[in-house]
Amino acid sequence: MSSSAAQYDIERPETLLDNNDVEQIYTLPLEQQYAYQLAGLKKRFAEQVDQIAIVKKLADEQGVTAIERIEDAAPLLLQHSVYKSYPLSIIEKGQFGRLTRWLDNLSAHDLSGLDASSCSCIDDWIDLLDDNTDIRVIHSTGTSGKLSFLPRSVIEVDSMVRGWKMIFDRFQDDPPRVSTPVEQLPVIYLAYRAGAMAHHRLLDGIARIYYNGDSSNIFTLNSGRLSADAVSLGGRLKAAEAKGERGMLQIAPSLMARREAFLKEQEEAPRRMDTFFDAMNARLRGNSVCIMGSVPQLYDAAVEGQKRGIDNLFDPVSFVMAGGGNKGRVLPSGWRKEVTRFLGVPKLDDGYGMSEVVASMRACPNGNYHLFPFVVPFVLDPKSGAPAPRTGTQTGRLGVFDLNARSYWGGFLTGDKVTVTFGDQPCGCGRVGTYVHPGVTRFTEAEGGDDKITCAGAPDAHDNAVDFILNNSL
Repeated sequence: MSSSAAQYDIERPETLLDNNDVEQIYTLPLEQQYAYQLAGLKKRFAEQVDQIAIVKKLADEQGVTAIERIEDAAPLLLQHSVYKSYPLSIIEKGQFGRLTRWLDNLSAHDLSGLDASSCSCIDDWIDLLDDNTDIRVIHSTGTSGKLSFLPRSVIEVDSMVRGWKMIFDRFQDDPPRVSTPVEQLPVIYLAYRAGAMAHHRLLDGIARIYYNGDSSNIFTLNSGRLSADAVSLGGRLKAAEAKGERGMLQIAPSLMARREAFLKEQEEAPRRMDTFFDAMNARLRGNSVCIMGSVPQLYDAAVEGQKRGIDNLFDPVSFVMAGGGNKGRVLPSGWRKEVTRFLGVPKLDDGYGMSEVVASMRACPNGNYHLFPFVVPFVLDPKSGAPAPRTGTQTGRLGVFDLNARSYWGGFLTGDKVTVTFGDQPCGCGRVGTYVHPGVTRFTEAEGGDDKITCAGAPDAHDNAVDFILNNSL
């Protein structure tokens, strides 16, 4: 544990994450946090308003020429739908040059010279960006039938890894989360090893930065790659089926073939499950480990493990990152007990995070999620989009600005309904700053499926900005 004051360069907002541990960050005085946040917002706006086309257009639409107060950034929070605002037809037709031009308007990197004519699918396009640029696209699960693409880069992947390592820092009297140095820590991910979702990028970064490029200390249920094309097609087919429109979909035979190959690969799942549990039992039993997975993945692993007579598998001083909610699954009331018995840990560590923010938050002893000072929070009225006062306890739609984002605009509106207590009313756990109360819900659940996000400022400003990008880049 550190007792020294936090060290950072106010002209380089990312240094707060890079140079400090959890104790230093969460004891930064509130006045310093607000000064740091305002300076960071000014810095990012000045840097990126002329670098990122959609930020420039949105700032012009909203009449924002400078950031003088933290509240001035609220009208510049991008709707999360911006990252899937491209026409789906350009993927259906294999027009990945157009998709690159669309992405170029969301990134501080210049992609204008990238030739995507050789790409025949999304996976090819992602590989092209990986091999020829610093961009490391992160895509969504595409449950609505369309993938979002966040133009993160190598520098933000490095920040993701730093944020992951910070999970193991202790705050004051917190018990240790693992008993093994990070450089030797086995990491278990209950899904695919490779791909372009946030966890895959994180695993790549962990291997590169802490394991000298060696992935042998990373254990996954599937050693292969999660195909973005298969995810995209699966989401579209599921969404069309729910609407009774599956027969109307026009999908290129080459893309449908990729989905068929993906489904065929899934037939090997039982064999891979056996291999996975054999490895866990033989190589990692009794070890202190870090386990990453969604709640349903953890539950399914517990069920499969107990079928094989496996329980109390790991050292009780292990860290289980349970996140992402139930993914629409209804789990039995005793699911936590089943999971902890199988893993051999006393509890699961609940967390709160999102792909657009590089560092996730773990629940404090009081069950609250404390935002790091480099994540600037906003609470907006869900109907008017007006930002609530940044004092006391407020309930509404969460907006955030991640000051670690240097390759893309760090401000966006979530679909989360939250209750937030700002730093003037501290939590009893001793952490300084703003926190999110437990019980986060999605507005899609609370409002009958309507996920229309109302932004701060002019209600049509975001639509006009997106239309401008589409009309001038595609």
